[in-house]
Amino acid sequence: MEERKRITFLLRVIHNLIKLSIHKTGPDVKKGPKTQLQGGILGYLYHHRDQPVYQKDLEKEFRISGATVSNTLQVMEREGLILRKAQDKDGRLKRIQMTPEAYQNHEKIERHMDWIGDRVLEGMSDAEVSELYRLLGILLKNLEEINAEPEEEESPQAKIKKYNEKEV
Repeated sequence: MEERKRITFLLRVIHNLIKLSIHKTGPDVKKGPKTQLQGGILGYLYHHRDQPVYQKDLEKEFRISGATVSNTLQVMEREGLILRKAQDKDGRLKRIQMTPEAYQNHEKIERHMDWIGDRVLEGMSDAEVSELYRLLGILLKNLEEINAEPEEEESPQAKIKKYNEKEV
């Protein structure tokens, strides 16, 4: 039962080690992301390059506010990582695309991320990898449900208090 209580800590340690591995072994690119969010946005743009991507898509994908995405995109545009092009039908709607240089650099980063992913899963069978993804999917769904619960209901603090009382 002790292990069930420590899953959040274990996931945080794994997250930190992945970040360290990326920074320690990553390719040296002149024009690349300065933050984890910028890297994630470039990855999303790279994998969706054949379809239009708008700010709302990034808000939904990364589960972050419009203000956060807007500020991040402004910085990325200033640094020459992205272009925002107004659409003919609605000038307010701007399609987000990687610059050619950012695209070329991101190809190196994609290869590096594939290498890290392979190393992380080393020693696992295909069935174990599938099970890991299945379990992580459940964990993600549970976390999304926690964050989607209306605030009028019982507060998270009250839920934690009930949980702790149940454990005693």
